[in-house]
Amino acid sequence: MKDTYTLSADCYLIPYPEKDQHSYIAYFPIQSLAFEVNEDAAEILNSLRKKPYKTDDPSVKDFLEHLESLRVLNQSKEIQPFIPYKENPEPTRTILLLSDKCNLKCLYCYNDAQSKGKMMPLRMAKDTIDMIVRNALAQKIRSIELGYHGGGEPTMNWSVLTGSLNYARELCQKHGLHLNSSICTNGIFSADKAQWIIENINDIAISADGPPEIQNKQRPFHNGKGSFEQVAVTIDLFNLHRKSYAIRLTATEYSEGKLVQIIQFLIDRFHPPIICIEPLFVCGRCETSGCKPPVDDHFINEMIEAYELGKKNKISVQYSGNRISLLLSRFCGAQGSNFFVTPDGDVTSCLEVSSHEDPRADFFMYGKYEKSTRKFTFDNYKLKRLTDSQVQSFDSCSDCFAKWHCGGDCLAKTPDFSKVTSQRNAYRCKINKALTRDSLIKTMNQQIEISKDVVMGL
Repeated sequence: MKDTYTLSADCYLIPYPEKDQHSYIAYFPIQSLAFEVNEDAAEILNSLRKKPYKTDDPSVKDFLEHLESLRVLNQSKEIQPFIPYKENPEPTRTILLLSDKCNLKCLYCYNDAQSKGKMMPLRMAKDTIDMIVRNALAQKIRSIELGYHGGGEPTMNWSVLTGSLNYARELCQKHGLHLNSSICTNGIFSADKAQWIIENINDIAISADGPPEIQNKQRPFHNGKGSFEQVAVTIDLFNLHRKSYAIRLTATEYSEGKLVQIIQFLIDRFHPPIICIEPLFVCGRCETSGCKPPVDDHFINEMIEAYELGKKNKISVQYSGNRISLLLSRFCGAQGSNFFVTPDGDVTSCLEVSSHEDPRADFFMYGKYEKSTRKFTFDNYKLKRLTDSQVQSFDSCSDCFAKWHCGGDCLAKTPDFSKVTSQRNAYRCKINKALTRDSLIKTMNQQIEISKDVVMGL
Protein backbone atom coordinates (compact mmCIF):
# COMPACT_ATOMS: atom_id res chain seq x y z
CA MET A 1 0.00 0.00 0.00
CA LYS A 2 1.28 3.45 -0.95
CA ASP A 3 2.77 5.47 1.94
CA THR A 4 4.83 8.16 0.13
CA TYR A 5 3.28 11.26 -1.43
CA THR A 6 4.95 13.82 -3.68
CA LEU A 7 3.62 17.26 -4.48
CA SER A 8 3.32 17.73 -8.23
CA ALA A 9 1.67 21.17 -8.36
CA ASP A 10 2.72 24.66 -7.34
CA CYS A 11 1.23 25.16 -3.87
CA TYR A 12 0.95 28.13 -1.52
CA LEU A 13 -0.42 28.51 1.99
CA ILE A 14 -2.11 31.84 2.65
CA PRO A 15 -3.04 32.77 6.23
CA TYR A 16 -6.82 33.25 6.56
CA PRO A 17 -7.34 35.00 9.93
CA GLU A 18 -10.66 36.48 8.79
CA LYS A 19 -12.09 32.97 9.13
CA ASP A 20 -10.04 31.71 12.05
CA GLN A 21 -6.61 32.43 13.48
CA HIS A 22 -5.60 28.83 12.71
CA SER A 23 -7.05 28.75 9.17
CA TYR A 24 -5.18 28.85 5.88
CA ILE A 25 -6.07 28.84 2.20
CA ALA A 26 -4.35 26.07 0.27
CA TYR A 27 -3.86 27.54 -3.18
CA PHE A 28 -2.77 25.69 -6.32
CA PRO A 29 -2.86 28.52 -8.91
CA ILE A 30 -2.02 26.57 -12.06
CA GLN A 31 -4.72 24.05 -11.13
CA SER A 32 -7.18 26.89 -10.32
CA LEU A 33 -7.79 25.18 -7.00
CA ALA A 34 -8.26 26.84 -3.59
CA PHE A 35 -9.78 25.61 -0.35
CA GLU A 36 -9.61 26.26 3.37
CA VAL A 37 -7.43 24.04 5.58
CA ASN A 38 -6.67 23.94 9.29
CA GLU A 39 -3.27 24.28 10.92
CA ASP A 40 -2.52 20.54 10.84
CA ALA A 41 -3.32 20.23 7.15
CA ALA A 42 -1.27 23.36 6.41
CA GLU A 43 1.70 21.81 8.21
CA ILE A 44 1.44 18.66 6.07
CA LEU A 45 1.24 20.71 2.88
CA ASN A 46 4.20 22.78 3.98
CA SER A 47 6.21 19.60 4.48
CA LEU A 48 5.14 18.37 1.03
CA ARG A 49 6.41 21.59 -0.50
CA LYS A 50 9.90 20.73 0.74
CA LYS A 51 10.15 16.99 0.06
CA PRO A 52 8.07 13.79 -0.37
CA TYR A 53 5.92 12.97 2.64
CA LYS A 54 5.64 9.59 4.30
CA THR A 55 2.92 8.52 6.74
CA ASP A 56 1.13 5.50 8.17
CA ASP A 57 -1.57 7.58 9.85
CA PRO A 58 -4.96 6.59 8.33
CA SER A 59 -6.53 10.03 8.83
CA VAL A 60 -3.57 11.76 7.21
CA LYS A 61 -3.70 9.21 4.37
CA ASP A 62 -7.34 10.11 3.78
CA PHE A 63 -6.39 13.76 3.41
CA LEU A 64 -3.48 12.97 1.09
CA GLU A 65 -5.55 10.64 -1.05
CA HIS A 66 -8.14 13.38 -1.39
CA LEU A 67 -5.37 15.69 -2.64
CA GLU A 68 -4.30 12.95 -5.02
CA SER A 69 -7.83 12.76 -6.39
CA LEU A 70 -7.58 16.49 -7.02
CA ARG A 71 -4.48 15.72 -9.13
CA VAL A 72 -1.98 17.76 -7.11
CA LEU A 73 -0.09 14.78 -5.63
CA ASN A 74 1.74 11.92 -7.34
CA GLN A 75 1.14 13.25 -10.86
CA SER A 76 3.43 14.34 -13.65
CA LYS A 77 4.86 17.75 -12.88
CA GLU A 78 2.39 20.38 -14.03
CA ILE A 79 3.21 22.52 -17.04
CA GLN A 80 3.96 26.12 -16.09
CA PRO A 81 3.29 29.13 -18.33
CA PHE A 82 6.34 30.23 -20.30
CA ILE A 83 6.95 32.25 -23.49
CA PRO A 84 10.03 30.95 -25.38
CA TYR A 85 12.68 33.23 -26.83
CA LYS A 86 12.68 33.75 -30.58
CA GLU A 87 15.52 35.64 -32.23
CA ASN A 88 15.00 37.95 -35.19
CA PRO A 89 11.32 38.49 -34.39
CA GLU A 90 8.60 38.51 -37.04
CA PRO A 91 5.80 40.50 -35.35
CA THR A 92 2.28 40.74 -36.75
CA ARG A 93 1.21 43.52 -34.40
CA THR A 94 2.70 46.90 -33.62
CA ILE A 95 2.02 50.12 -31.77
CA LEU A 96 3.28 53.31 -33.38
CA LEU A 97 4.38 55.97 -30.89
CA LEU A 98 3.56 58.74 -33.34
CA SER A 99 4.89 61.72 -31.39
CA ASP A 100 6.54 62.82 -28.17
CA LYS A 101 4.61 66.10 -28.48
CA CYS A 102 1.54 66.68 -26.30
CA ASN A 103 -1.15 69.32 -25.84
CA LEU A 104 -1.39 68.62 -22.09
CA LYS A 105 1.16 68.96 -19.30
CA CYS A 106 0.12 66.20 -16.90
CA LEU A 107 1.81 66.30 -13.50
CA TYR A 108 3.03 62.72 -13.83
CA CYS A 109 3.86 62.29 -17.55
CA TYR A 110 6.39 59.45 -17.78
CA ASN A 111 7.96 61.00 -20.89
CA ASP A 112 7.77 64.65 -19.74
CA ALA A 113 6.10 65.40 -23.10
CA GLN A 114 6.26 69.02 -24.28
CA SER A 115 4.18 71.24 -26.57
CA LYS A 116 6.88 70.77 -29.22
CA GLY A 117 8.43 67.45 -30.12
CA LYS A 118 9.38 64.82 -32.67
CA MET A 119 6.87 63.37 -35.12
CA MET A 120 7.04 59.98 -36.83
CA PRO A 121 7.21 60.34 -40.64
CA LEU A 122 4.58 58.57 -42.73
CA ARG A 123 7.23 56.60 -44.62
CA MET A 124 8.42 54.96 -41.40
CA ALA A 125 4.85 54.15 -40.36
CA LYS A 126 4.11 52.58 -43.75
CA ASP A 127 7.32 50.52 -43.71
CA THR A 128 6.39 49.22 -40.27
CA ILE A 129 2.96 48.21 -41.54
CA ASP A 130 4.52 46.58 -44.63
CA MET A 131 6.64 44.44 -42.32
CA ILE A 132 3.82 43.17 -40.09
CA VAL A 133 1.68 42.42 -43.15
CA ARG A 134 4.53 40.43 -44.74
CA ASN A 135 4.99 38.52 -41.50
CA ALA A 136 1.28 37.75 -41.22
CA LEU A 137 1.18 36.41 -44.79
CA ALA A 138 4.34 34.33 -44.28
CA GLN A 139 2.95 32.85 -41.04
CA LYS A 140 -0.52 32.34 -42.56
CA ILE A 141 -2.05 34.54 -39.85
CA ARG A 142 -5.21 36.18 -41.13
CA SER A 143 -5.03 39.42 -39.13
CA ILE A 144 -2.74 42.21 -38.00
CA GLU A 145 -2.96 44.61 -35.05
CA LEU A 146 -2.10 48.29 -35.41
CA GLY A 147 -2.15 50.61 -32.40
CA TYR A 148 -1.32 54.23 -31.66
CA HIS A 149 0.10 55.61 -28.41
CA GLY A 150 2.51 58.15 -26.86
CA GLY A 151 5.42 59.30 -25.92
CA GLY A 152 3.07 62.20 -26.38
CA GLU A 153 -0.47 62.43 -27.72
CA PRO A 154 -0.84 60.37 -30.94
CA THR A 155 -3.51 62.62 -32.45
CA MET A 156 -0.94 65.47 -32.53
CA ASN A 157 0.50 63.67 -35.58
CA TRP A 158 -2.91 63.53 -37.24
CA SER A 159 -1.85 63.18 -40.89
CA VAL A 160 0.35 60.17 -40.09
CA LEU A 161 -2.33 58.62 -37.87
CA THR A 162 -4.98 58.80 -40.61
CA GLY A 163 -2.58 58.12 -43.48
CA SER A 164 -1.04 55.04 -41.88
CA LEU A 165 -4.38 53.55 -40.86
CA ASN A 166 -5.83 54.08 -44.34
CA TYR A 167 -2.70 52.48 -45.80
CA ALA A 168 -3.01 49.47 -43.46
CA ARG A 169 -6.67 49.08 -44.38
CA GLU A 170 -5.86 49.08 -48.11
CA LEU A 171 -3.11 46.49 -47.64
CA CYS A 172 -5.37 44.25 -45.55
CA GLN A 173 -8.16 44.45 -48.12
CA LYS A 174 -5.66 43.56 -50.86
CA HIS A 175 -4.37 40.49 -49.01
CA GLY A 176 -7.58 39.37 -47.30
CA LEU A 177 -6.39 40.21 -43.79
CA HIS A 178 -8.42 41.48 -40.86
CA LEU A 179 -7.23 44.74 -39.31
CA ASN A 180 -7.72 45.45 -35.62
CA SER A 181 -6.86 49.02 -34.63
CA SER A 182 -6.47 50.72 -31.25
CA ILE A 183 -5.55 54.06 -29.73
CA CYS A 184 -4.69 55.44 -26.31
CA THR A 185 -5.47 59.15 -26.22
CA ASN A 186 -6.05 62.10 -23.89
CA GLY A 187 -9.24 63.04 -25.74
CA ILE A 188 -8.14 66.59 -26.55
CA PHE A 189 -9.18 66.99 -30.19
CA SER A 190 -11.96 68.40 -32.34
CA ALA A 191 -15.38 66.87 -32.92
CA ASP A 192 -14.35 66.05 -36.51
CA LYS A 193 -11.35 64.10 -35.29
CA ALA A 194 -13.49 62.35 -32.69
CA GLN A 195 -15.89 61.33 -35.45
CA TRP A 196 -13.03 59.90 -37.51
CA ILE A 197 -11.79 57.89 -34.52
CA ILE A 198 -15.31 56.60 -33.87
CA GLU A 199 -15.60 55.42 -37.47
CA ASN A 200 -12.10 54.01 -37.91
CA ILE A 201 -10.59 52.79 -34.63
CA ASN A 202 -11.77 49.55 -33.00
CA ASP A 203 -10.48 49.89 -29.44
CA ILE A 204 -10.17 53.20 -27.60
CA ALA A 205 -8.59 53.98 -24.23
CA ILE A 206 -9.01 57.55 -23.04
CA SER A 207 -7.02 58.97 -20.13
CA ALA A 208 -9.22 60.81 -17.65
CA ASP A 209 -8.68 61.17 -13.92
CA GLY A 210 -12.15 62.08 -12.64
CA PRO A 211 -14.19 65.18 -11.82
CA PRO A 212 -13.02 68.70 -12.81
CA GLU A 213 -11.05 69.40 -9.63
CA ILE A 214 -8.94 66.23 -10.09
CA GLN A 215 -8.68 66.19 -13.89
CA ASN A 216 -7.79 69.87 -14.10
CA LYS A 217 -5.13 69.59 -11.39
CA GLN A 218 -3.47 66.41 -12.67
CA ARG A 219 -3.97 66.88 -16.43
CA PRO A 220 -3.83 70.62 -17.26
CA PHE A 221 -2.94 72.31 -20.54
CA HIS A 222 0.52 73.83 -20.86
CA ASN A 223 -0.96 77.23 -19.96
CA GLY A 224 -2.35 75.79 -16.73
CA LYS A 225 -5.99 75.77 -17.81
CA GLY A 226 -8.12 72.74 -17.04
CA SER A 227 -8.86 69.99 -19.57
CA PHE A 228 -11.99 68.42 -18.08
CA GLU A 229 -14.61 70.13 -20.24
CA GLN A 230 -12.90 69.23 -23.52
CA VAL A 231 -12.32 65.61 -22.49
CA ALA A 232 -15.96 65.39 -21.39
CA VAL A 233 -17.13 66.60 -24.82
CA THR A 234 -15.11 63.80 -26.48
CA ILE A 235 -16.45 61.09 -24.16
CA ASP A 236 -19.99 62.39 -24.66
CA LEU A 237 -19.52 61.99 -28.42
CA PHE A 238 -18.33 58.40 -27.92
CA ASN A 239 -21.44 57.71 -25.85
CA LEU A 240 -23.73 59.45 -28.36
CA HIS A 241 -22.44 57.14 -31.10
CA ARG A 242 -22.47 54.10 -28.79
CA LYS A 243 -18.73 53.69 -29.26
CA SER A 244 -17.13 51.36 -26.75
CA TYR A 245 -14.11 52.72 -24.88
CA ALA A 246 -12.19 52.37 -21.62
CA ILE A 247 -11.25 55.16 -19.23
CA ARG A 248 -7.70 54.95 -17.89
CA LEU A 249 -7.33 56.71 -14.52
CA THR A 250 -4.11 57.48 -12.61
CA ALA A 251 -4.50 57.50 -8.81
CA THR A 252 -2.23 59.96 -7.01
CA GLU A 253 -1.94 61.62 -3.63
CA TYR A 254 -4.63 64.05 -4.79
CA SER A 255 -7.18 61.26 -5.31
CA GLU A 256 -6.28 59.47 -2.07
CA GLY A 257 -9.36 59.04 0.10
CA LYS A 258 -11.55 60.09 -2.84
CA LEU A 259 -11.06 57.20 -5.27
CA VAL A 260 -14.47 55.62 -4.69
CA GLN A 261 -16.20 58.99 -5.13
CA ILE A 262 -14.17 59.56 -8.31
CA ILE A 263 -15.29 56.21 -9.71
CA GLN A 264 -18.88 57.02 -8.78
CA PHE A 265 -18.58 60.37 -10.57
CA LEU A 266 -17.27 58.70 -13.76
CA ILE A 267 -20.09 56.15 -13.62
CA ASP A 268 -22.79 58.79 -13.07
CA ARG A 269 -21.39 61.24 -15.63
CA PHE A 270 -20.25 58.88 -18.41
CA HIS A 271 -21.12 55.26 -17.52
CA PRO A 272 -18.02 53.89 -19.31
CA PRO A 273 -17.89 50.14 -20.02
CA ILE A 274 -14.41 49.81 -18.43
CA ILE A 275 -12.44 51.84 -15.90
CA CYS A 276 -8.74 50.94 -15.58
CA ILE A 277 -7.05 52.32 -12.47
CA GLU A 278 -3.30 52.53 -11.90
CA PRO A 279 -1.46 54.05 -8.92
CA LEU A 280 1.11 56.62 -9.93
CA PHE A 281 4.66 55.41 -10.62
CA VAL A 282 7.15 58.17 -9.91
CA CYS A 283 9.22 58.92 -13.02
CA GLY A 284 9.45 61.54 -15.75
CA ARG A 285 7.72 64.81 -14.83
CA CYS A 286 7.01 63.61 -11.28
CA GLU A 287 10.61 64.46 -10.50
CA THR A 288 9.89 68.16 -11.09
CA SER A 289 6.19 68.36 -10.19
CA GLY A 290 6.64 66.46 -6.92
CA CYS A 291 3.46 64.45 -7.58
CA LYS A 292 3.32 61.34 -5.37
CA PRO A 293 1.39 58.05 -5.42
CA PRO A 294 -1.36 57.25 -2.89
CA VAL A 295 -0.40 55.41 0.30
CA ASP A 296 -0.44 51.70 -0.53
CA ASP A 297 -2.86 50.64 2.24
CA HIS A 298 -5.29 53.40 1.31
CA PHE A 299 -5.17 52.44 -2.37
CA ILE A 300 -5.79 48.77 -1.51
CA ASN A 301 -8.85 49.54 0.60
CA GLU A 302 -10.27 51.96 -1.93
CA MET A 303 -9.73 49.52 -4.82
CA ILE A 304 -11.64 46.79 -2.95
CA GLU A 305 -14.55 49.24 -2.62
CA ALA A 306 -14.15 50.30 -6.26
CA TYR A 307 -14.47 46.69 -7.45
CA GLU A 308 -17.75 46.35 -5.57
CA LEU A 309 -18.98 49.65 -6.97
CA GLY A 310 -18.19 48.50 -10.50
CA LYS A 311 -19.94 45.18 -9.92
CA LYS A 312 -23.03 46.97 -8.61
CA ASN A 313 -23.13 49.20 -11.70
CA LYS A 314 -22.18 46.43 -14.17
CA ILE A 315 -18.95 48.20 -15.11
CA SER A 316 -15.59 46.45 -15.30
CA VAL A 317 -13.18 48.07 -12.81
CA GLN A 318 -9.63 46.87 -13.43
CA TYR A 319 -6.12 47.13 -12.01
CA SER A 320 -3.24 45.57 -13.95
CA GLY A 321 -1.63 43.80 -10.97
CA ASN A 322 -4.79 41.90 -9.97
CA ARG A 323 -5.65 39.31 -12.63
CA ILE A 324 -6.96 36.29 -10.76
CA SER A 325 -8.50 34.77 -13.90
CA LEU A 326 -5.20 34.72 -15.81
CA LEU A 327 -2.14 32.46 -15.56
CA LEU A 328 0.98 34.26 -16.78
CA SER A 329 4.74 33.94 -16.77
CA ARG A 330 5.14 37.64 -17.51
CA PHE A 331 3.29 40.86 -16.81
CA CYS A 332 3.04 41.86 -20.48
CA GLY A 333 4.73 41.61 -23.86
CA ALA A 334 7.46 44.02 -22.72
CA GLN A 335 9.24 40.80 -21.79
CA GLY A 336 10.20 39.86 -25.31
CA SER A 337 7.32 40.16 -27.78
CA ASN A 338 6.12 43.77 -27.97
CA PHE A 339 7.15 45.61 -31.13
CA PHE A 340 6.61 49.32 -30.60
CA VAL A 341 8.22 52.00 -32.79
CA THR A 342 9.19 55.47 -31.55
CA PRO A 343 9.26 58.68 -33.63
CA ASP A 344 13.05 58.21 -33.96
CA GLY A 345 12.61 54.67 -35.29
CA ASP A 346 13.80 52.88 -32.17
CA VAL A 347 12.10 49.59 -31.34
CA THR A 348 10.99 49.46 -27.72
CA SER A 349 9.14 46.72 -25.88
CA CYS A 350 7.61 49.15 -23.36
CA LEU A 351 5.15 51.95 -24.07
CA GLU A 352 6.57 54.00 -21.21
CA VAL A 353 10.10 53.92 -22.62
CA SER A 354 10.06 55.88 -25.86
CA SER A 355 13.18 58.04 -25.62
CA HIS A 356 16.90 57.41 -25.20
CA GLU A 357 16.81 59.99 -22.44
CA ASP A 358 14.81 57.54 -20.33
CA PRO A 359 17.24 55.72 -17.99
CA ARG A 360 15.44 52.46 -18.80
CA ALA A 361 16.05 52.76 -22.56
CA ASP A 362 19.09 50.47 -22.65
CA PHE A 363 17.02 47.66 -21.15
CA PHE A 364 13.86 47.99 -23.26
CA MET A 365 15.06 49.27 -26.66
CA TYR A 366 16.17 46.31 -28.74
CA GLY A 367 15.96 47.39 -32.39
CA LYS A 368 16.17 50.20 -34.93
CA TYR A 369 14.54 51.30 -38.19
CA GLU A 370 17.26 51.81 -40.78
CA LYS A 371 16.34 54.68 -43.10
CA SER A 372 18.79 53.56 -45.79
CA THR A 373 17.25 50.10 -46.17
CA ARG A 374 13.77 50.96 -44.79
CA LYS A 375 13.96 47.79 -42.69
CA PHE A 376 14.36 46.96 -39.01
CA THR A 377 17.40 45.43 -37.32
CA PHE A 378 17.27 43.76 -33.90
CA ASP A 379 19.68 43.25 -31.03
CA ASN A 380 19.05 39.60 -30.17
CA TYR A 381 21.09 39.83 -26.96
CA LYS A 382 18.76 42.50 -25.58
CA LEU A 383 15.72 40.66 -26.86
CA LYS A 384 16.81 37.47 -25.10
CA ARG A 385 17.46 39.41 -21.90
CA LEU A 386 13.89 40.72 -22.06
CA THR A 387 12.43 37.27 -22.80
CA ASP A 388 14.42 35.69 -19.97
CA SER A 389 12.91 38.21 -17.53
CA GLN A 390 9.90 36.02 -16.78
CA VAL A 391 8.57 35.27 -13.34
CA GLN A 392 10.41 31.93 -13.12
CA SER A 393 13.68 33.88 -13.09
CA PHE A 394 12.65 36.31 -10.32
CA ASP A 395 14.07 35.09 -7.01
CA SER A 396 11.93 37.62 -5.16
CA CYS A 397 8.77 36.01 -6.60
CA SER A 398 9.67 32.38 -5.92
CA ASP A 399 7.37 31.96 -2.91
CA CYS A 400 4.62 34.39 -3.89
CA PHE A 401 1.10 33.02 -4.40
CA ALA A 402 0.24 35.90 -6.76
CA LYS A 403 3.14 35.44 -9.16
CA TRP A 404 1.22 33.51 -11.83
CA HIS A 405 -1.37 36.29 -11.99
CA CYS A 406 0.81 39.41 -12.01
CA GLY A 407 3.64 37.66 -13.87
CA GLY A 408 6.24 39.36 -11.70
CA ASP A 409 4.53 42.72 -12.24
CA CYS A 410 5.46 45.58 -14.58
CA LEU A 411 9.08 45.24 -15.62
CA ALA A 412 9.37 48.99 -16.28
CA LYS A 413 8.80 49.63 -12.58
CA THR A 414 11.81 47.56 -11.50
CA PRO A 415 13.74 49.62 -8.89
CA ASP A 416 17.21 48.58 -10.12
CA PHE A 417 17.77 47.07 -13.57
CA SER A 418 21.08 45.55 -12.48
CA LYS A 419 19.04 43.45 -10.02
CA VAL A 420 16.00 42.50 -12.11
CA THR A 421 15.81 38.96 -10.75
CA SER A 422 16.24 39.87 -7.09
CA GLN A 423 14.27 43.10 -6.68
CA ARG A 424 10.68 43.90 -7.58
CA ASN A 425 8.73 47.08 -6.89
CA ALA A 426 7.80 46.66 -3.20
CA TYR A 427 4.97 49.21 -3.36
CA ARG A 428 3.20 47.44 -6.21
CA CYS A 429 3.97 43.97 -4.86
CA LYS A 430 2.13 44.80 -1.66
CA ILE A 431 -0.87 46.06 -3.64
CA ASN A 432 -0.82 43.10 -6.04
CA LYS A 433 -0.76 40.52 -3.25
CA ALA A 434 -3.47 42.21 -1.21
CA LEU A 435 -5.88 42.65 -4.13
CA THR A 436 -5.18 39.20 -5.59
CA ARG A 437 -5.77 37.65 -2.17
CA ASP A 438 -9.07 39.52 -1.83
CA SER A 439 -10.16 38.34 -5.31
CA LEU A 440 -9.10 34.78 -4.52
CA ILE A 441 -11.15 34.67 -1.30
CA LYS A 442 -14.20 36.11 -3.06
CA THR A 443 -13.87 33.62 -5.92
CA MET A 444 -13.41 30.71 -3.50
CA ASN A 445 -16.44 31.71 -1.41
CA GLN A 446 -18.53 32.22 -4.52
CA GLN A 447 -17.70 28.70 -5.68
CA ILE A 448 -18.67 27.35 -2.24
CA GLU A 449 -22.03 29.12 -2.50
CA ILE A 450 -22.60 27.72 -6.00
CA SER A 451 -21.81 24.22 -4.71
CA LYS A 452 -24.30 24.70 -1.87
CA ASP A 453 -26.96 25.82 -4.32
CA VAL A 454 -26.36 22.75 -6.48
CA VAL A 455 -26.67 20.46 -3.46
CA MET A 456 -29.85 22.26 -2.35
CA GLY A 457 -31.23 21.88 -5.85
CA LEU A 458 -30.61 18.14 -5.75
